[in-house]
Amino acid sequence: MAKAIFARIEAKPLRAILVLGLLLRILASCYSPGYLMHDDHFLVIETGASWAEGEDYNNWLPEGQKRNGIDSPSPHQANLAYPGIVSVFFRACHFVGLVQPNKQMVLLRLLHGIFSLLVVVLGYRIAFRIGGRKPAIWSGLALAAFGLFPILGVRQLVEVVCIPPLLWSAWTVLRSDLGLRTPRTWVVAGIGLGLATALRYQCGVFGLGWVIAIFLHEPNRWEALKTSILLGISALLTFAIGQLQDWWIWGEPFAQLQAYIAYNTENAGGYPQGFWHQYVWVVLGLLIPPFSFAWVFGTFKVWKKHALLVLPPLAFFVFHSYFPNKQERFILPSAPFFVIAGSVGWAAFEASSLFWKRHARLRSVLVGMGVTVSLILGIGLCFIQPKQARVDAMTVLYEQGDLENFLLVHTDGGAMPPQFYSGSWAHYWTSDLSTDELNHRNVMCNSPRYIFPNYLVFSGRQHLGEGIERYKETYPSMEYIGQVPPSRWDRLLASFNPHNPIERWMIYRISTDQACP
Repeated sequence: MAKAIFARIEAKPLRAILVLGLLLRILASCYSPGYLMHDDHFLVIETGASWAEGEDYNNWLPEGQKRNGIDSPSPHQANLAYPGIVSVFFRACHFVGLVQPNKQMVLLRLLHGIFSLLVVVLGYRIAFRIGGRKPAIWSGLALAAFGLFPILGVRQLVEVVCIPPLLWSAWTVLRSDLGLRTPRTWVVAGIGLGLATALRYQCGVFGLGWVIAIFLHEPNRWEALKTSILLGISALLTFAIGQLQDWWIWGEPFAQLQAYIAYNTENAGGYPQGFWHQYVWVVLGLLIPPFSFAWVFGTFKVWKKHALLVLPPLAFFVFHSYFPNKQERFILPSAPFFVIAGSVGWAAFEASSLFWKRHARLRSVLVGMGVTVSLILGIGLCFIQPKQARVDAMTVLYEQGDLENFLLVHTDGGAMPPQFYSGSWAHYWTSDLSTDELNHRNVMCNSPRYIFPNYLVFSGRQHLGEGIERYKETYPSMEYIGQVPPSRWDRLLASFNPHNPIERWMIYRISTDQACP
């Protein structure tokens, strides 16, 4: 039985790799709720879900800005393409009667996971085309199951969602030899580049790497120029189609892109700066040693031979290393390219290396350690619950069935509630231990625009008990509903870095009649 199974895997390795990748993504979809960072929830889920219900959580649209007292609305620097796609998903959920937030998110994570398997398929095929069976298997296995790839595949990160069209562009070109590439080849490749750029503006830098690689590979400069122009026109037209919503919303093309460029020109210095070599360590850590070192080495080993695969992500890498705003997730679109090119380059190096031929046992030990660590991380991360207390606290409010609005009291620092999980888009209230509770209660009671809360939610740690006792004096009708502790994952992150806050959330119901007689 075992021999038959292994024989089938040996005969069709891509199918086995995809099954493994799908299983891990199903696990992550079901058992890893929450969100990894601010942007994969508040800039995507809160935005798209609120649009689906006629609201505008982030006030990115003209109507939302006008409702909040802005007489002359202006475009936000955000790219609306991906949140708009997510909004269509939530509209479909409401249409079929799927309204429970947690169930919506399981389905959305699963759809993202299935979409991310395109990265596995394309990575395998590219590696097989230029390097053969062995690097293809390594590329496919790594992208399907190693380290952070499974859990990233189910998250709502635009930096991950833009990867399949980028790899599709590479596959479109690399599947044919230089002499067999037609104008249609470059038009189709440009469509993939344009789609990726429509989702995330920075992906346009991949195009610069493509042009450099084209001139490097094509000895005829005139042909190289024509090819580059064809690729560029195709990418620009596709990108323009992907930004048509700007014309519909703001009455002019590329309004959001203009706002994005203006904002980053003025405010780039206000974001995390980091060192010029920061992303080197990010990539080495993300791809998990010792494989990460081998993949980076292998990438540079074949950079000239396979420039069409290496130079686009390398240009992207250099751009982000130079740009002052440095956040780890920004570099994610380049990671699969390093795995693919690195697998091809390392396999070629290893085949000709006398050192590795003489030290086959050392190689086996290192490979065994690398596979074990990468798979343990890949599987284990499918069960983490980031920001669990925040999500579950909002879920408790949703399950009460009578939520009108809530007051969030920060007793130890600030924490944004993922309001989507509460099922309400009412403008929630906030306060902290420095707030005059009586005066704040009067302000809420007499607010002409925002609903008075019928729930108090406390978040904090050290001063949580103190905050609750103080508010009992102002709201004697406080009725304890429940509490949500931080997850083990959040505790672990906080132990590594104290800047990662952990909070316990306490929920109380109050009588609005008694609070505002």
